[in-house]
Amino acid sequence: MRLLICASVVATHVVSNANPMQSVPANGVVNVLHYTRQAFFFISALVLVHVHWSDVRPDGQVVSKPGALRRRVSVLGIPYLAWSTFYAVLGLATAYSLGAAKHLPWTWYAGLLQGTDGYHMYFLLVSVEFALVFPVFLKLLHATRRHHVALLVGSGALELATMALFHYVYQPEGWWRAIAGESSLTAYQFWLIAGGVAAIHLGEFQDWLVRHRWLVAAGLFGICVVATGIYFSDVLRGEQPEFAGRSLQPITVPLSIAAIGGFYLVSRWIAGRPWSRRLIESGTYLSFGIYLSHPAILTGLLYLQHRLPRAVTRHAVSVTIAICVLDFALSVVLAALLSRTRWSKALIGRPRRTRAPRHAVEPAGASAEPVPDAPPAGRSLAGAPATAPAAAAPR
Repeated sequence: MRLLICASVVATHVVSNANPMQSVPANGVVNVLHYTRQAFFFISALVLVHVHWSDVRPDGQVVSKPGALRRRVSVLGIPYLAWSTFYAVLGLATAYSLGAAKHLPWTWYAGLLQGTDGYHMYFLLVSVEFALVFPVFLKLLHATRRHHVALLVGSGALELATMALFHYVYQPEGWWRAIAGESSLTAYQFWLIAGGVAAIHLGEFQDWLVRHRWLVAAGLFGICVVATGIYFSDVLRGEQPEFAGRSLQPITVPLSIAAIGGFYLVSRWIAGRPWSRRLIESGTYLSFGIYLSHPAILTGLLYLQHRLPRAVTRHAVSVTIAICVLDFALSVVLAALLSRTRWSKALIGRPRRTRAPRHAVEPAGASAEPVPDAPPAGRSLAGAPATAPAAAAPR
């Protein structure tokens, strides 16, 4: 599911950057792709709560291993610091401005606090904020364990009100951005709560989706039609296409709910195929690196696009698709290369991947590397008893 959402993120950024900012068709496509950040926060909370729900005692106290908070923050915070620095310097290199060079230290520092050194770095900043409050989050889920429906309804209503405020009234920027704006927990609280509740009731959540899979598919199609209709209606009323297709507006709430259900079912189908295990392992391992690195590669591809003959670039659809495929493929390659370096954990948030000796035969089902926040031994993600793990391949 992470890998599918990551591919959607790449598509969103390619379509919005490889076409004119006020392109009506391009913004119409981007408008129905605005489920990515919400789905990412949902699946992140689901996995974290699924793994750590056993840390909550019956009295509501959270018992964590020593250094657990430091590890959760560092696995996100160090890549955030490294890539924010990289994108601040990249922005300077593409600005061709002496003034930008003089203000680089302040730009970097302000961007670090606001999640704006790269246009996708807000996700890491919010994730770090979530890691800091995670023990309190577990206590909230425990305290409301008999009222999770009411918790979801109240949180969902607050999310809709927040999106309406952001889109129609005011969206906090500047120093308020990380407290109450686009880079804050405030903007995404519903998706974290929904993911946590889904983790606690994962069996019922999955069973309902499977039983109503055609309803989920029809709902996703219907909400995409409605979202597109609202977008074109706003454009016809005089709104700029870029504003009409913004990511934080009320329609993204039902759109993201439907997309999460659809992606979960597709991911479950893929997981049941015999060829899928290596894809899932590699995709899970590299997805964070793909997310972090793809805007850098996209910058280079856009630089080349602007220097191609008009005869090549006049067909916007084919050029956009080509850039999207190249960006995703090259990001996979770059993330894989970074995973082989000693700086793997700092750059892609994963332990360094090493090759097993040639004479070693990897037993079926053995994982190449441990994945942070994987389900505990003996449990599958759905909570059912897992098969006995195979012995790890020798290094």
